[in-house]
Parts: sequence; structure tokens; C-alpha cells
Amino acid sequence: MKKKKKNYLILKKLNLKNINIEYLKWMNDKEVTKFTEQRFKKHSLLDIKNFVREKNKSKNEFLYGIFIKKKSILKHVGNIKLGPINKIHKSAEISYIIGNRNFWKMGIGTDAVKAIVKIAKKKFKLKKLVAGCYENNLGSIKVLKNNNFKQEAKFISQILYSSKRINMIVYGLII
Repeated sequence: MKKKKKNYLILKKLNLKNINIEYLKWMNDKEVTKFTEQRFKKHSLLDIKNFVREKNKSKNEFLYGIFIKKKSILKHVGNIKLGPINKIHKSAEISYIIGNRNFWKMGIGTDAVKAIVKIAKKKFKLKKLVAGCYENNLGSIKVLKNNNFKQEAKFISQILYSSKRINMIVYGLII
């Protein structure tokens, strides 16, 4: 069996130059957002720009673009957020999305979480990370387990999904 070639992944602070029609399409793509609270919103470029501005001004939330370097081109394929950071407890939440469906099932989510864990530990000196996901988001569960996150909580019937109540699972990692 032929092994998939690993793409070169870079996390960098998202800025307004990264906001474009392709990004807008992700955020309005029901398949991309089906496991997020973004699925309830109709996004505009202005909404996205305001979100990026807000995160860039924040002292405790940090939004990174997930970029794949192919040859000399950087392709924005998703986002990952660290925060809010609790500086007293040295803990934070993470959330992520691979918006470009052409890059699904390639290990990019796993690699992006691995990279944000390193940033959380080295740059921010954090000791604990948590991430929540819908119980039917098998891709996200795999990403978290691949990064040694352990299930810490299950919020029973927390989420309304396709007219049914489902559980929210919270995973944690001591770093």
C-alpha cells in the first residue's frame, strides 16, 4: 500500500489578507460546518473580517490559519483557535476547522492540533488544553485521540443535531 505524502503544514496568525471568497464558501458550506455552531449562521465577508479583527485584538484568544505549503505556494485550508486562555490556571480551549474539503482525511487536523499544542506549551506556557466536539464528529474525535487527548466529560443531550438530541464530548490534555 502506497503511503500518503505528508504536506508541509504551517500555522500562522490569520489576517485580513487571508479573508476571501473561498474562505466565505467554507463558512457557508453546510457539510464543512455541520459539526460546529457556525452551521446556524449565514456568513458574509464582513462578518468574517470582524471575527478576525476581534481575535487579533484579543489578549487571550489567538486565531491561526492552517496553511499547506506545496512547492512555494501557501494554501489556506483551515483555522485553529487557541483560547480563551485562562492565565491563572494556565489552561485554554482549542477549536479547529478544515474548511477546504479537498484536504479532508489527510491528517491535517491531527497535525494542526499537534502544532497548536506545541505553541500552547512553548509560547504561552500552558499546562492544560480542552476541546469539545459533537459525539457524532468521528473525524474530530480521531484528531483529538491521535494527539493523546482523553475524554473527560460527556454532556448528555447537549446538542440539537438533525432534529435529535446528541451528546457533547469534552476532551482534555495535560501538557
